[in-house]
Amino acid sequence: MSRGAETADSGERSFAVVSVVIPAHNEEAHIASVVRAVLDQRPERATLEVIVVDDGSTDGTAAAAERAGARVLTLRGESRAGNPAGARNKGVAASAGDPIVFLDADCLVAPGWLAAILTAHRDGATVVGGALDLPPGLPFMARCDYYSGWYLIHSRRPAGTVPHHPPPNLSVRREPFLSTGGFNDQPPLRYTNEEREWQGLLQRQGHRIHFEPKALAYHYNRPGFANLMRRNYRWGYTALESKSQSGSARLAWIYRYPRLLIAASIPLAFVHTAYILGCWLRAGVLEPVLLAPVLLVSRFAYVTGMAVGGVRWLRYRRTGASGPRPEPKWN
Repeated sequence: MSRGAETADSGERSFAVVSVVIPAHNEEAHIASVVRAVLDQRPERATLEVIVVDDGSTDGTAAAAERAGARVLTLRGESRAGNPAGARNKGVAASAGDPIVFLDADCLVAPGWLAAILTAHRDGATVVGGALDLPPGLPFMARCDYYSGWYLIHSRRPAGTVPHHPPPNLSVRREPFLSTGGFNDQPPLRYTNEEREWQGLLQRQGHRIHFEPKALAYHYNRPGFANLMRRNYRWGYTALESKSQSGSARLAWIYRYPRLLIAASIPLAFVHTAYILGCWLRAGVLEPVLLAPVLLVSRFAYVTGMAVGGVRWLRYRRTGASGPRPEPKWN
């Protein structure tokens, strides 16, 4: 039996307290709805605590979250873009629950979301990743942003074991998570791919990551062409470093050759665009085909970030330097 199965005891008493940790940066307009939607799903005979970590907001995010019923912590840092990895770690340190569920402040959970997560944990999964679906009414560029990012974790994909799952809708059993170093809160990884290190470590220890499409949240991607380019660039910037070192990635073997990927970055943009379109077509979603030119541009932003970040990481590794590295200004 895997350690994940040993950890996931059967029965409701396994989940006497469930913690939901939400990092939030300038989310005053939406955070109350997010908190209330989570609290509406409190399991029977269990305590559900919602911890919102205010990550340097300049608006009324903290007050709105507290009024909605969340416990609010404050993370103060030097990064203008925030430090969601540090915010999650701070929320975990203040939490009491098992499992610990991570949810982004721009995700609104659907009915049955928490029940699906807890069922998957009871069935033996140490880590459970939920689906992110496209909510109605998003503007054009926000839909493009959604299609370029979440093509592997929407609710039309089948449930099963996966090599990685991003943190916007993610749950983990407490003891295994605390045995790791948590989210990487050092630059440049604290904003993107910050979860891969601990996920790779848990998988090497015999735990599994289960994708559960019934654990559904709607992801409200931000609009604007600049946001689309910025987000894809910064995801690419840390891709080679995080995936090659953690092994927590699809086709993990290929990341053992980062120089090859850097050299092939331009053709990879076309290959990746075709792969994204193929994923959506297999799911019966046709709109991404109409958005193909914009998706291709987003992939060029991604591979540009991959090449720039990869070169800087390899240079840093070659010098044998230690300590945190500077990161680009994302905003």
